[in-house]
This record gives sequence, C-alpha cells and structure tokens, in this order.
Amino acid sequence: MALKQHAPEPICPSLDVPELGKFSFAVQYRGASRDAILVRFKGVVYGYLNQCVHMPKPLDCEHSHIFDDSGRYLQCSMHTICYDPSTGEALSEICAGKKLTALHVSEEGEWLYLVDKRAFMDA
Repeated sequence: MALKQHAPEPICPSLDVPELGKFSFAVQYRGASRDAILVRFKGVVYGYLNQCVHMPKPLDCEHSHIFDDSGRYLQCSMHTICYDPSTGEALSEICAGKKLTALHVSEEGEWLYLVDKRAFMDA
C-alpha cells in the first residue's frame, strides 16, 4: 500500500521574508499545534519550530528581532543562545550539540511552501 503524498502547502509570499527577516506561522507538527518561523539568510529561506533548545520559549519572546546585532546568527531574545541560521545548530556551550527543529520548506516562484511530511499548516 502506497503512502499518501503530502502536497506542498503555501505559507506566504516570498516578499514577506526579507533578508535577515522572519515570518511567523502555526503548524500542526506531529499532531500538536506549534509556532514556527521562516527566516532568510544569504538569500535562502529556512524554516524552524519557534522554540529555543535551552528552555521551551519562542526565540522572539522578548522582542521581535530574530537575528543578533551582527546579522550572522539567530538569537533567542530571552537567553541570548545563538544558532547557525542555515543549520539551526546551537553555538552556545550550554546547548552544544542541540539544534532547532528544522521544517522542510521550498521557495517556488513568488511563494514559500511547507513541504514537511511531519507538519501541516494550522488552520
């Protein structure tokens, strides 16, 4: 028996995620409603569940900025834990070896799509 394919789901227009910007949205991830973010770094869009690996808080819980002042790292606004924007890997010693939960996304034409088998757009 073949598994049902997960069709790409539109998230937002590409222009909604500028360089070093973010777009927040909600997903059903493995059966639970979760906050998620898209970020654009060096022209590429990445998707992650919006939760710090240090403590279960959204990365932008204290303020809306998602990148640190240098523009090189994602940063938790509460804990200042930094992450590589292209891999989600924590760069702080306290969270060494941990990563943000990545969501598979794609950019096709002028739209960004969720293409992750574990997640669906939350209505």
